[in-house]
Amino acid sequence: MWSRFSTIVCMVMAASLTTIPMNVIGQNGEIIIESDLTWTEDTTISQNIRVVNGGSLTLSNAEFVIEQGVEIFVDKESNLIVNNSGIDSLEPPGGLVGFGYCDEANRSGVWIDWPISDAVSITLVPISPSSFDFVTAYFYESQGNISEEMAGDQYTIEIDGGGSEGIWIDLVGPNCSPPSISTISVKRSNVGGFDCQYCLMPTNAADYVHRNMMVHGSHGFTITSEGIFMANNSQIFGGGVVSAGMISIFNSDLDRVGPIILNNDSDIYLGDGVLFSNSTDDHDVRGGVASEINWSEGAMGTGGLTDMWEKRLSGQSLTFDASFVTYEIIGMHKFPKYTNFSNEDGVSFIDGGRERVVEIAWSKDNTWEEEMIWREDAIVFITDFRTAWNPEDSGIGDYGGGQLELDWNQNIPISNGVPRVEWSSLMVLDEDGNQLSYADIYGMASIGDSVNVEAVLSNTGTAAASMAINCEEGNAGVTAQISPSFPNTVIGPGEQQTIAFKWRSSVIGIDTLKCSILTPIQLVDEFAFGGGDATTNPVSWVEQDPISDGAGMIPGLIALLIGAAIGGYVLFSIYNNDEQE
Repeated sequence: MWSRFSTIVCMVMAASLTTIPMNVIGQNGEIIIESDLTWTEDTTISQNIRVVNGGSLTLSNAEFVIEQGVEIFVDKESNLIVNNSGIDSLEPPGGLVGFGYCDEANRSGVWIDWPISDAVSITLVPISPSSFDFVTAYFYESQGNISEEMAGDQYTIEIDGGGSEGIWIDLVGPNCSPPSISTISVKRSNVGGFDCQYCLMPTNAADYVHRNMMVHGSHGFTITSEGIFMANNSQIFGGGVVSAGMISIFNSDLDRVGPIILNNDSDIYLGDGVLFSNSTDDHDVRGGVASEINWSEGAMGTGGLTDMWEKRLSGQSLTFDASFVTYEIIGMHKFPKYTNFSNEDGVSFIDGGRERVVEIAWSKDNTWEEEMIWREDAIVFITDFRTAWNPEDSGIGDYGGGQLELDWNQNIPISNGVPRVEWSSLMVLDEDGNQLSYADIYGMASIGDSVNVEAVLSNTGTAAASMAINCEEGNAGVTAQISPSFPNTVIGPGEQQTIAFKWRSSVIGIDTLKCSILTPIQLVDEFAFGGGDATTNPVSWVEQDPISDGAGMIPGLIALLIGAAIGGYVLFSIYNNDEQE
């Protein structure tokens, strides 16, 4: 386990006598490369490198040690090529974290190389700020299989003696939570020093052979490429790789490198002879939904519980025409069932917009899945999409189309299963049902009388609507006198409906009737379901005509005569009664 570290130390000592071949030194001490440049000498790199403006950097037939925090950046017009070389982090990630399994076959474990019979003292230190409280250690000693409760911010296990080769120490966290180890030291029991063949001073846990554990910690350096990054017959140790361009790797070892991070529009090709090991997550490559991941049969992942790749999606949202629409999603990786609702803007971010896994290429050691690649196949169910146009008692179901497949687009508008009601016509009719006015020829109506109005509405949407209209006088802009007050109808998808009502006016002159479709207040955009205004043909309102030639006085005179006769008869009867008395 010390061989790689010893090699790096020797390289650092040798490289201290080597100067980096430079192209240009930037203002911040960065190395700027804007042309074709090849480095062929063992070198320690302590400065950031920027390959830009069509430049190309080739690391060939040499060993390169990179100090902590260094970034090698390649812009979209440039290349980084690593050929028959090694790139090693001086400070690689060194901790270990379990996967969180409790069953014996998948327990987290570290191998202690102790092929001697002497009692051994093994001290484990967890990754801060975690502890070993309630963690259980499992191991074998001369008495048989042993389990031991651990505690504290470090813990020492005393074992009577090793096996024929060494000792596996398995760890299980409380409630199957993943245990962690930062460093491990090994020495003989009851002996103060580390002066034996198999004794080790505190050493990064990741330097030990382990099973069912991920390497934990920050990468020692980062390669960030927007252009082309190629590696062949090379080794990369302890550095991270982030790409927004294209990666091509053949016959190379990637130790403590994974997961390689791909932006949504980047590609990677992993050819024969590629070997991942000790990735710092449960997968070796992580891409976006549009990333192109080509993994050849001859490429090997970390294996075990570490999958080959994941594709992830973040910030995904559903957009509805209305606020507070409730929906449910079934089929996502993390949630067997997920429920949420749209906000006041009609938008709902799935899982709050957090990143989620939508594709997994399982480890080749996978025994738990039938298919090698799992892809999210989720369904969105609209559970409550009610507005003033489809209340519960209307007999119209929820808007939204009932259900739809959840694709991987960033935003999904829910446009199915909603109405769209628009005006076809609005006109005033005469007594025969014909249009009352044409062009500049205005039909007349008397003040106090009502005229017939016909509103024709069309629903070009895919759901029914129980809706109403409201009207105002065109000249004054005041609420019109119509009957009924809010003419309404139910109009199905693809249908046309006519609403008949009456209009009267109390103002002499030429006027129109302006009517509006009343849209639901739940809508984010009041015109999402259609709507708008329409105006009738003009009507000339006039006073009622007086009845001519005195004919109108005859009924009054008749009534007067009848009244006088009755009055006279009553008075005469009273007079006769007085005389008789």
